Amino acid sequence: MDREKLNGNDTAATNGAPNTPDAGTVEQINLSDFMITGRELLSRRGSEKSRREDEVRQDLVHQRLFFYSIETFSRNKSGPIAEFSYLVADEGLNEIEGRSGRFLMALPPDVLPDPVCAAAARISPSEAQRTGLRENEFAEKILSVLPRGDFIRIGWNNVGFTDERLRALLFRTFHDPYLSGLDGYERSRFDLRIFTGTVFTLRPGIIAEPQGKNILSLTELAKANGIETGLKPRMMLELMRLYKEKLPKMLSFYMGLRTKAAMSQYLKKQSLRWIQIVTYATWDGKLLAIPAMPLGPITGKGPDSGRWLMLSLAGEPSKYILNPSLLDDEETESDVESLGTGEDESSADTGSAGTSPGNKTEVQLPEPSGLGKYGLFLLSPNRCPAVAPIATLSEERAAELGVSVKKAQANYMAYREDWESSMSAVRLILKKALAEKNRQMRDRFLTLPPEERLYQGFIPAGDKDRETMLHRMERTNPANVKKLRFSDERLNGMLFAYIGRNLPETLTEDELADWKNYCDERIEEQLPEFRKRCEEALRRFSGDEKALAILHEFEIEQ
Repeated sequence: MDREKLNGNDTAATNGAPNTPDAGTVEQINLSDFMITGRELLSRRGSEKSRREDEVRQDLVHQRLFFYSIETFSRNKSGPIAEFSYLVADEGLNEIEGRSGRFLMALPPDVLPDPVCAAAARISPSEAQRTGLRENEFAEKILSVLPRGDFIRIGWNNVGFTDERLRALLFRTFHDPYLSGLDGYERSRFDLRIFTGTVFTLRPGIIAEPQGKNILSLTELAKANGIETGLKPRMMLELMRLYKEKLPKMLSFYMGLRTKAAMSQYLKKQSLRWIQIVTYATWDGKLLAIPAMPLGPITGKGPDSGRWLMLSLAGEPSKYILNPSLLDDEETESDVESLGTGEDESSADTGSAGTSPGNKTEVQLPEPSGLGKYGLFLLSPNRCPAVAPIATLSEERAAELGVSVKKAQANYMAYREDWESSMSAVRLILKKALAEKNRQMRDRFLTLPPEERLYQGFIPAGDKDRETMLHRMERTNPANVKKLRFSDERLNGMLFAYIGRNLPETLTEDELADWKNYCDERIEEQLPEFRKRCEEALRRFSGDEKALAILHEFEIEQ
């Protein structure tokens, strides 16, 4: 078999999956809508493969690439960003002259910088204060360099980190956090970290791996492969060139699946029939490959609508799915797990779903919905998930990762013995878990400050018009910004801090006093955690002169 070949339709011989009974149309997931017979699959194989390759080829020819990266002063996703850097390249991966840059943001007066983040980013607070933009100017600058039209946004963990922080920045600076109002804005994105983790998992040895646990550090990966540049977007560009040279088919396959529509269509064709491998790389260097079966997308208008329900085929079959009667007593068990909040794309609540490299022990896949203990997990097709036919995993590599294809097939057969009962249990589990997760999410929002409640709901259309008015007032009559009132109370709750951070010159003497008191209270609240992080930073960077020079600014003793 061509080890680089990643064609979803080549899995039939490997899986040997029997025909699945029609599961019918159900309330939460519509399984029967996505059935496809083996004969239909084979008849389409040549034409679909040809069409897909043409689409990918056209995609890469006609779209330019926007590489971007951020550094932060905070671990909190709603905390301040320190730096934004970017680079634009053409379809041939040639950097476009004059289309790159880096700019800093000044630290807001009501926020203490995280010493560990500052040292890791190599950005001193004094440099940020001296050359950085105010937060509203920083957001406007990012919006001005974001691409319009046919661009692909490429980042390093941009799905789980960068885009989350940028979305929070836009929300608290009264911009559309989803950028849906930008004329000509292309929403396509590609996460190079996810792709790199998949390369290390499925095709080890193709590129040099960094030494140590953190094999997915962009700077360490660049160093290991002879890439010498200080700008992270340029590191990503060089890495893309390396992949295009060494793994062109694999790169094209995943670039072709980067959009929600493309990934959803792929999962639709594979659902209920072919075993897939979902790859994932943890921050401590574990490379995971989870054999799984796509069941169907979540329907309806809830926050999980469009996500795909996946049935894990690793480890032992789920006792809850094979014995639905156990669900009646499940709530009284002492090991019921937290179901998480679900509002953060970078959530890392876990549930057992796969195996770890080398020792074949169970590991945990990030699963914020609480489904992991039942042998299920959700996949978001808009987050560039790494999914591939199980046939792309060689026997040798499968053994190294602790993945048993035979075990996965046996698990599938165990569920199929009473497929209707199994799917009934799945629907009950899904309905129960998501309802509880959404309840916890609503309760948690009541305890969060307004600027951290982005995922409480979309901004009303009328308030979007008022946000536009706010930015127009900033340029013409900034004092009037204080008079704005929104129907969304989150926005009203953020307005005072927004004016204090970005328009302090419009405050009266009494308002300035109130703002100073507000800042003092916020700083006092952050001091205990700040001191702990100072101690941690000194331990972590004890031999790093550049980092220690930055930490000296915090006036802490070594």
